[in-house]
Amino acid sequence: NERVLANFDIAREAGGSGKPVDKNFTANVTANTLEITLYWAGKGTLAVPNRGVYGPLISAISVTP
Repeated sequence: NERVLANFDIAREAGGSGKPVDKNFTANVTANTLEITLYWAGKGTLAVPNRGVYGPLISAISVTP
C-alpha cells in the first residue's frame, strides 16, 4: 500500500509516442505475494476524436526475484 508514482505523465517521460519507458522499483514480498495496483487518475479522453495514438499503455510488467 505504498504509492510509488503520482501524476506520472508517460508522454512527457517517453518524449513521444511509441517510445518505451522502463521504471525499476524495489519491493518487499511477504507470504509469496506481490500485488501491483494501477489506478486511472481521471485524466485524458474518454472519446477519441480521430484514429491515432491516445492514452497510456502498459505492455509488460516483469518481476525478478
